[in-house]
Amino acid sequence: MMVKTLALAGALSLLSFESVAVMDLAAYEHRARIDSGIGGRCNNKPIPFQELAMRIDWAFNRGLITERAAYWGKAYGYYPVIDIFNFKIGAICSGR
Repeated sequence: MMVKTLALAGALSLLSFESVAVMDLAAYEHRARIDSGIGGRCNNKPIPFQELAMRIDWAFNRGLITERAAYWGKAYGYYPVIDIFNFKIGAICSGR
């Protein structure tokens, strides 16, 4: 009986962890339009393409964005700004 109780408690604790949702292409595009229009949210200086691609690849490799969102971001010059403490996307900014 004790083993079943511990197994149930373990399963419930695993389900209670907060999972990070992957941002798909539609959400990425939407956030890019919204965040680029809000003053002070993004840096207004352009960044080199290598840095833009590095930031996008980092987010993709960590499972924060989908592959299609990564391709779109590189094609149109929008990169994710990621909070270094909780690894969540804070904004999608233009690198151009």
